[in-house]
Amino acid sequence: MTKLPQTQGVLNFIKKYLYNSTNYKFEDGTTQAINVPYPDSGVYENYILHYPDATSTEILDINIDRLYSEVMVLTDAKIERAYEYILEERDPGNSTTNVLITVGVDDQAVFDGSATSYLHQLQNDYGFRSIVVSIGSQANYLGDLAESKDWYFTATESNSQWVADQISRIICHL
Repeated sequence: MTKLPQTQGVLNFIKKYLYNSTNYKFEDGTTQAINVPYPDSGVYENYILHYPDATSTEILDINIDRLYSEVMVLTDAKIERAYEYILEERDPGNSTTNVLITVGVDDQAVFDGSATSYLHQLQNDYGFRSIVVSIGSQANYLGDLAESKDWYFTATESNSQWVADQISRIICHL
């Protein structure tokens, strides 16, 4: 996550739509989530929640605002840095269902294979499943990180709630 203009679309999708499903149960710990920015996720380690910390959508919203306010204008944003951070620093514990939802605008990280490599490690070590959301109507290759073509979405202003609802349905049927 950087303070580039396109980042606002990512923030809007996450805060307004992604966590806004009645299917999620943060209060009792049934649902657990964390926000992990990129690039340089390790720089923000003190601001990234641990899995049981998010007991409400409000906590997640406050967290993403705090992460955003701490982010400097960084270049070379690479998704694999977030994946690497999760792999090395955030053990999901005894969770039976782990879902990684990648929301982004730039597919640059897909081309060198690093993101895919870390994603495969998360899948093999912790059983993570991968859903990907590309913000905006431009074509890109972020879909290569999704578990299947049915788990890749393009979110625009007009369909963001539908995309979030589809993600919720996928997760609830795992």
